[in-house]
Amino acid sequence: MAETTTTSDAPPSGGARPGRRLRDLVPAATGAVLAAGAFALATQIPEGARLTQFSPRWWPEILAVLLLLLSSCLAASVLRRPSVTVEEDDPGSATRQGAWRLAAMLASIAGYGVLWYFVDFRVCTAILFAALTWLGGGRGWKALILFPIGVTALLYLLFGVLLRVPL
Repeated sequence: MAETTTTSDAPPSGGARPGRRLRDLVPAATGAVLAAGAFALATQIPEGARLTQFSPRWWPEILAVLLLLLSSCLAASVLRRPSVTVEEDDPGSATRQGAWRLAAMLASIAGYGVLWYFVDFRVCTAILFAALTWLGGGRGWKALILFPIGVTALLYLLFGVLLRVPL
């Protein structure tokens, strides 16, 4: 038999890299903590004098429970995964361009909050989605015009028309 050499960074013991499973549990734990916080905040919403079938707490509590359920499923999938040595997916190191894009996206979202105060929801939401699409690499008229208009229309129909949330 011929001897083969590997250039893997995996430990020689044949097991998974130490700390990998713990690192994979961080998103699940973060989601669970956020869900608990959201649920605690949702319970602070006053019920109101007229109780109907759905109180103002209903939607935030459902979202918090759903986030906790999904976080639990993620944690279970990480814990049930076999501990085998696998070539690690290296996302690469952070680049200046990636940091700029992240900062620009966060600034766009903050600017959206300010712009919404002065401009109609439909206009500023379309601008936000066009900016986020462009920052995410979307090019062409379909990505920069049709997609933001479609998403804005869907959000307006859902919240403004069907749920009658004042936008």
